[in-house]
Amino acid sequence: MRDLKAAPQRGLLIVNPKASTGSRRRTRWVVKKLDRVLDLTVEKTGDRGHGEELARRGADAGYDVVLSLGGDGTVNEVVNGLVADGRPADEAPLFAPIPAGSTNVFARALGLPWDRRRASMAIVAALTDSPRTRTVSLGRAQGDGVDRLFTFCAGLGWDASIIKKVESYRKKRNLGAHYARAVMAELNEHGVEGDSIEVSLSTGEEVLSTGMVVVQNCAPWTYLGALPVNLNARASFNAGLDVLILRKLGLSDAARTAASLLVGRDGPDGKHAVTHHDLSRIRLRASLPQAFQLDGDYLGERTELELSSVPKALRVAC
Repeated sequence: MRDLKAAPQRGLLIVNPKASTGSRRRTRWVVKKLDRVLDLTVEKTGDRGHGEELARRGADAGYDVVLSLGGDGTVNEVVNGLVADGRPADEAPLFAPIPAGSTNVFARALGLPWDRRRASMAIVAALTDSPRTRTVSLGRAQGDGVDRLFTFCAGLGWDASIIKKVESYRKKRNLGAHYARAVMAELNEHGVEGDSIEVSLSTGEEVLSTGMVVVQNCAPWTYLGALPVNLNARASFNAGLDVLILRKLGLSDAARTAASLLVGRDGPDGKHAVTHHDLSRIRLRASLPQAFQLDGDYLGERTELELSSVPKALRVAC
């Protein structure tokens, strides 16, 4: 029976049935919980990009709340659909991500539990008994055939190459082991030093990298199971973008960097690492195409990108 105390809101739940921790039984439980407080419609995604299309339709149709049930890739698609074509946050539906992927960085960075049941209950409470919403910034990547928003990170170079490797493994449940395996495979196959990446910051500073460039919109950068991984611990939804630039990454530096990430230390240190906080814009230009990732998804190789902060871009329930 629907909770009559709750404000009547139209809700759209976008489900990725291929999410790594998905099941019909778990989805039914989430739907039953949400259906008590929302006039709920459920849609399932198909091919890549379908989640963005469904979210765009939901925003155009005037839904009050759009929720995702999937991983960070699903979140990225839904967010891009909700605020497509520059739709202001106050004109877009409220967004709530229910975690069902292998890492669920965005949902956990918002303070939601990793477990979908507890996250669903927290979202129900946020929508009804004690309304809790906030407006967060997003990042935007443009150039070289790319024009997408991102919720928590983007990277060019070594980290994106490792993500590509991790995605090639069929099972992702033991993410820490797969990450370590991918690091070793990348070192054995291609070494560490890559082609140069020129980094131009909104501060006017320019830095040259031959390792990798990682841009964050919040902290942590990712999770290895329960372990948060912080490259820029000050990164925040309430500020601009943070960046970590590895200027030169030799074999010993790579080993130390990978080890520090696997044990949860707050990012690489030493002369090879440069960090900047609260930037409005970061321009990247690589001498040759480099691996590129957005919100933890490998998106091919790119040479020129501009990453910018989009303040107060999205309303979320958490």
